Parts: sequence; C-alpha cells; structure tokens
Amino acid sequence: MASIHLISVGSRGDLEPYLALLKELQERGHTVHLIGSPNFQEAAEDAGMRFTSLPGDFHELMASEDGLQLMEGKPVRLIQNNLLTQWLETARTAIDGCDLLITPPLALWGYHLAEAEGCRFAVVSPIPLISTTTFPFLNWPKNLSGNEKGLRNRIKGKLNQLSYEAIRLLKWRQESKTIQSFRQKLGLPKLPWNGASAREDAPPLLQSPTVLHLFSEHVVPRPSDWPSDAKVTGFCLSKNHETQSYDPPKELRDFLQQGPAPFYAGFGSMIPRDPERLAEIVITAACQTNQRLILSPGWGRVLPKGSLPESVFVLEHCPHQWLFPRLQAAIHHGGAGTTATTLISGIPSIVVAFFADQPAWGHTLEQLGVSPATFSARTVTTESLSESLQILSTSSSFKKRALQLQKLIQQEKGLSQTAEAIEHVLEPRNAEPHPSTIN
Repeated sequence: MASIHLISVGSRGDLEPYLALLKELQERGHTVHLIGSPNFQEAAEDAGMRFTSLPGDFHELMASEDGLQLMEGKPVRLIQNNLLTQWLETARTAIDGCDLLITPPLALWGYHLAEAEGCRFAVVSPIPLISTTTFPFLNWPKNLSGNEKGLRNRIKGKLNQLSYEAIRLLKWRQESKTIQSFRQKLGLPKLPWNGASAREDAPPLLQSPTVLHLFSEHVVPRPSDWPSDAKVTGFCLSKNHETQSYDPPKELRDFLQQGPAPFYAGFGSMIPRDPERLAEIVITAACQTNQRLILSPGWGRVLPKGSLPESVFVLEHCPHQWLFPRLQAAIHHGGAGTTATTLISGIPSIVVAFFADQPAWGHTLEQLGVSPATFSARTVTTESLSESLQILSTSSSFKKRALQLQKLIQQEKGLSQTAEAIEHVLEPRNAEPHPSTIN
C-alpha cells in the first residue's frame, strides 16, 4: 500500500471532494496525509487521518480587501509570494516519505515538491483544466461542436486553446521568482522562462502528469481532443452512510416537517461587501413568492438587519448531502462542490455567482434544464430572483430533469472511479504527452 499525500487550500467546500477521496483511499488500505488550510484540521482529525497545517488563514484572506475585490471579479492576486514561500517550505517537510502527491488547481506548485521528493504526482480538478479547442478556460458552456467545419470555427477553437496557455503563463509570471528561488534551494534545475511545461529535462515520474477531472460527463462532456491521461472520473462526494449518521437539531427537523419543502439560500465561503443587501434580496424574494426558506449565513454572514419572518430558518452548519434532498431547490453561489451536491441530490438550482468558475457552473445548470437563471451577486435584484423562484415553484420540468440527472450521476460511481484512477497512477505506465497545466 502507498503513502498518499494531498495538498488543498481554500474553504471547507473546496476540501469536501478531496476529503471524500482521501477517506476512500484510506479504506482501501493506503496511508493518507492531508496538508492544507488550518480550517481543515477538525475534518481531517474526525476522519482519523494525518494532517499538516499550512500557514495563513484562508478565511481572513477572503475577508481582506483583496479578497473582496477578487469576489467582485477584479483581477487581484490573493496569494502573495511570501505566503507561497511559507506553503512550499511547510509542505516540503510534510511530504517526506510520500509515494504519490496529489494537488488541486490551487496548489499546482506541489509539482516542484514532488520533483524534490522523487515521488509520483497527479492533479485532481473540479473544473476542466486541460487545453481544448472545444471551449475556452472557465467558459465550458460556450461549447463548439466537433462536427462543425470552417475557418471561423477553427479560429475559435485555436483561441479556446490559447486561453488556457494565457492563464498558465500569467500565473507563472506571478509565481516564477518564488518558484525558481525555491527550486534553487532544493538543488533542482532552473525552469525555462515559460515554466515547467516547456522543460525537456523533466524526471520520468513527472512527465505528463495524470489529471483527474472530478465532474460528471453528463454535466460537462469530456472534450474529444484531450489526451488519454486527462480523465473525467465523476463527482467525489462522501458515502451515504456518513450523511445518514447526521443527527439534525430538533429546530431544523421541526421546520422541515411544518410545511412544504423549503428553498435553501447559502453562499458558502463567499463574502459579499454588503451581506445584508444580499440577505434582504433573498428573503424578500422568498416572501413575495410565498416560499419557505432555510438561510445559511456562511463565511460572509449573509443575514438581514431586522427580525426574520417565521417562514425563514437560519441554519449555521449542516451536511449538504443530508439537507439538499429535503429541499425544493437551492439558491447558491455556483461553487463546484455545491453544484455537485445539488445534482447528486436531484434538486434544481438558482446560481448567484461571484467570480471564477461560478458563472460557468450556473450557465451549465441552465443548459442542463435544472436552473431557470444565473445572476451576478453584484447585480441580482429582488424582482429577478422572485421571478426565478416563481418559475421553479410552478414548473415541474426542472425537478423532473434534476431527478433524471441524479440517476445518471449515481450510476457513474465517481468516488470509486477516482480512487481506482489514483491507484493506477501508482503503477508503471507510458504517458501520452499533453499540454501541461503545470507552471
């Protein structure tokens, strides 16, 4: 059995699929070690796995002025070089004895640690990460059909490919000085000016790393021009028995039983600049359409100033996999993890997106027929949200389609597929070259 280490930074929602994966690998007999943000410690310890805390508080980063600007869609660099250096140094010590290092897109710098340790390396991603002609980076709903011909379509396809390279080069430009300095300290060769993807001296274990995409092919079809080691393995969610053991507070159980299935509104780790405004919009829209509502304040403390109507229940913490099947629909930020949970729970969504991949997930849900609309958190209004709530509460088509997708996704067995793919990485293989995502 192998010693498998995974680096993850971000919110608890970011961690969920990786935590489920580590638990599955642990059950298969592997030794697992989570290296991540301090807010992950309790979850790791509850799962009985080794944990190393990285410096910095991600909650504080998101609540900073830079974090607020980032969530408003402005081009802000949240992770500065001094913090990146601390992460590299802490994680380098933590992966001693590692056989396989796994990282998500926010920690691709783990590649350099794997090279220093001489271990295998794999990437797990909740979003499409490999360059493709099919759609641009972070805009997969804007899909090009592979059957279309013509110069215009070929140009679009090439621009789609270039969007991935542009993002990679921008990220490398921001981090290159720190990465090159760190590599020099470890005695690793200097990388070319345009990053690790251009190197010709990569160790065999790091040539064309496997990239596992943790979403359903029924939600985002796998591009036909991806190489064989860019896989789509399905959503990674905790096993049912882990949510069935949840014991909800009496107040929550009573609220759920006192009337028809409520809507849910929660925005996870998103921190709006004016949380009271967003809370008022959601609550007023629910009241105008005579809908009951469960409101989760999240990191942003999305709560109104005054008292709440009896039709609104404030819920601080609850496993989404337990709660969502009991809902009519969910209003959420469109994070990959929350989106996955709505789909596996068979409920419709309304996405109020902040930044990054969230608008893309919102538009994906619209295309799938499980959402009437996607809004920006900055511009959403009571009127527009009320209209969408009214549509969901009066049309059965969204729920019907959500249940159809739920059945298809359940058949994929994403968690076990991903674990099997990870175990395959540990076996000797001949990699197929592909455009690297690594800086």
